[in-house]
Parts: sequence; structure tokens; C-alpha cells
Amino acid sequence: MQSGQIAIGIDLGGTTFAVGAVSREGTLLAAARTDTPASRSADDICDALAAAAQAVAERAGVQDDEGIAGFGVGIPGHVDPRTCRITTCPNLHALDGVDIIAELQRRMPGWGAGFAANDAEAAAWGELRYGAGRAVDNLVLLTLGTGIGGAVAMNNRVIRGPRRILGEIGHMVVNPYSERRCGCGNFGCFETEAGKQAIIDKAVQALQAGRESLIAELAGNDPQRVTPEIIAQAARAGDEVAVEVYRCVGNWIGMAICSIIVLCDPDLVILGGGIAAAGEVLFEPVRRTVAQRSRAWGFDPANIVPAQLGNDAGIYGAAILVWEQSGCRAGADH
Repeated sequence: MQSGQIAIGIDLGGTTFAVGAVSREGTLLAAARTDTPASRSADDICDALAAAAQAVAERAGVQDDEGIAGFGVGIPGHVDPRTCRITTCPNLHALDGVDIIAELQRRMPGWGAGFAANDAEAAAWGELRYGAGRAVDNLVLLTLGTGIGGAVAMNNRVIRGPRRILGEIGHMVVNPYSERRCGCGNFGCFETEAGKQAIIDKAVQALQAGRESLIAELAGNDPQRVTPEIIAQAARAGDEVAVEVYRCVGNWIGMAICSIIVLCDPDLVILGGGIAAAGEVLFEPVRRTVAQRSRAWGFDPANIVPAQLGNDAGIYGAAILVWEQSGCRAGADH
């Protein structure tokens, strides 16, 4: 193997993490997923990441450290781009203030340079270079899940702004009259209207109001077991309550995208994350709302598309940090 032909991408999550070995051409040579250590201490997390990375490198056929160009880490929080120190990691507070790259380099000597970025930023790099956005230069990625993340690419590069705020789409205020408090402490954030808990709450409220729904049957008549996946399943079966829930959520997402279009002028808007897996029951009301409310700007709602890399987007994106920072661009130019 030629020197530096493989980059290691690490996608860190609050409950699980994934590691992959990616070639510059975009081939995922080996990957592994495992639970984030239950202790959640900084040392245990870094030990687990390093061990998994070394195992994946061996599976990818890397014979020595010279085959590795470097490694990247996607963090579910904020990272100081100058120091790679994690400033805050809401679901893994043990990592607050930790220089994640220095810790991993100490455990993986000889692996070259390391880079860290917000996980949505990394996922956007993945979709831009190897996924749904590889034919465009300007895109916005929304990651729809427990929270709502986002990232912006302009002129074929993912950008975050001087304070790393650009792309924090989940914290745009979309409903100033809402009494739902967001994790950021504010009220009426996009995340409170279209995140995982908002979807569940809308369905449960309908059930508690006495409406009949397939959702109740699929959840075993236990409101605690209602999930977005169950609601989506019911919606695809034509259940009226479930369809209404996704119509409402799709409208909020569409409204947010209308603002994004004006602010970012993207070629493409990509929806990823677990909520986007609902498919057309979500995408149809999203596109309809954008069609109704962004007529003046010429944005084609057909350019609101699902992410292509799925759960591997974070792995690809973290690996791409190595190629981009080293000046060796990943994938094909466009």
C-alpha cells in the first residue's frame, strides 16, 4: 500500500460510535460500530476510539502506520477549530475541554495529523464529496433526529463562520409563541417543533384526546413506546393521525427551509438523520410547503433530497477532514 492512502474517520455519538477506513477515492474499506463506553469517562472513551480505529485499520489491510494519511473525528458538540479542543459536548460532558486529537495521537502514535469537527459539519463533507451533493457546489444539510443539526457548503467547501455558529439550524426561532423550551434554553426553536420529542408529543396528544389510530396498536397501547418510526409506519399505512403529525412536522421543516433558501441560496437541500428515514410521508409536505412559500426565488422543491450515505455519512465526513486539511481533495472535482 502506498504511503498515506487511507484516512480513518471516527463518528462519535452519545450512545454509540462508528469508525471506518476510507480511501481518497471514496471506498469504505472497513468499518465497525460499537457502544460508547458506559462509564463515559474521557479516558475510557478515547481508549475505545483508539482500539476500534486500530482494529479497523488492520481489517482494511493497513500493514504499517505509513499507510494511514491521518484521522478525523466528528464530535456531537462544539470544537475549537484552532486547538481541536472540545468546548462543549452536551451528551458526553466528560469530553468538555478535552483536546481529543492530542489524546488520540498519544494512543495512536505514527498515525499522522488528526482533525476534529462538529458531527453535522463532517456529515456535510461526506455528502458533498461522496453523497447526494457531489454534483453541486452549494448545499445545506439538515440532520433530523433527537435534535436538529445542520451545515452549509458554499463554493464546494463546508463553512462554519468565525464563531462556528453557521449551520446551527435547529436553533433558529421559528415559533416565537411556543412554550416549549429547547435544550439551548430558548423557546420556539426549530428543534422544539420538528425534533424527535416534538413528533412523539404530537402523536401522544392525539391519542390522549381519544382519537383512534394505528399508532396505539403498533405501540402496544403504551404511550411510552411511541417512536417516530412507529408514527411513520402508521402514516405509510394511511393512518389519519400519523399523516397529520408528519404533515405538521413537514410544514415546520419546509418553513425553515424557506428561510434557509433566502439566507444561503443553495443548489440542494439534503435531509438526513433518523427522522428523514420516514421517506415521502415527510418529504411530500416539506416540498409542498417550500413550493407554496418560496415561489419568488426559483428554488425547485425537487432539490430537497434524502442523504445518500445514511449512517456512514459521519465516517466519510470525518475521513474527508484529513484530505481537505492536507490539501489533497477527496473524490472527484466538480
